Amino acid sequence: MLRQVPFSLKTSNPALVLVLIGLTAAFVLAGLDRLTGERIALERQSRALAAVSDMLPDESYDNELLEDRFDLAIAGIEHPATLFLARKAGQPVAAVIDITTPHGYSGDIRLLVAVDVEGMVMGVQVLEHRETPGLGDRIEPRRTDWLEQFTGRSLSDPEPYGWAPDRRGGEFDTLTSATITVAAIVEAVKRALQAVERTESELFTREASTDTTLQ
Repeated sequence: MLRQVPFSLKTSNPALVLVLIGLTAAFVLAGLDRLTGERIALERQSRALAAVSDMLPDESYDNELLEDRFDLAIAGIEHPATLFLARKAGQPVAAVIDITTPHGYSGDIRLLVAVDVEGMVMGVQVLEHRETPGLGDRIEPRRTDWLEQFTGRSLSDPEPYGWAPDRRGGEFDTLTSATITVAAIVEAVKRALQAVERTESELFTREASTDTTLQ
């Protein structure tokens, strides 16, 4: 009678051992990547919500922004923005658009644009960028007050031709040696306002949701 030989890595095919080790490593790395990706996403989200308080006073809204968000298609930008809808006693009071423009001098610039129900900018914050230190990084609030010039603006103030750096004939101050950076932010804010205006009738009448894309 043939005796069964227990399976052992020592007696198995070396190629099979390598395959098993590779699969194990792949599963471990995949798990680490997932955990790391989730942590990064939460950190980015936390930074965004912390920045909201600089634009919207806490007493101006009483809902949970994370539970009242939508994807918002932005013309000219490949990936949809995330829109958080601030409500007070159930009524919309503002939209906060988390938008990333790929047109910065050194790549992506991630912004928050707060807009009230009348289409007026309540504030703009830069969350992430890779612009040149000493030049493009002056878009950061801790460096200059350059972003404050957007507050109170709307699509009719200035007129369409005015939505550009002053060095290109527009009405927004151009940071020295950072024309491309400035143009990218001005254009992103304008496109965010246009998207809100385009979806206004649907946006400000929707129930709270986290799985809707507004076109």
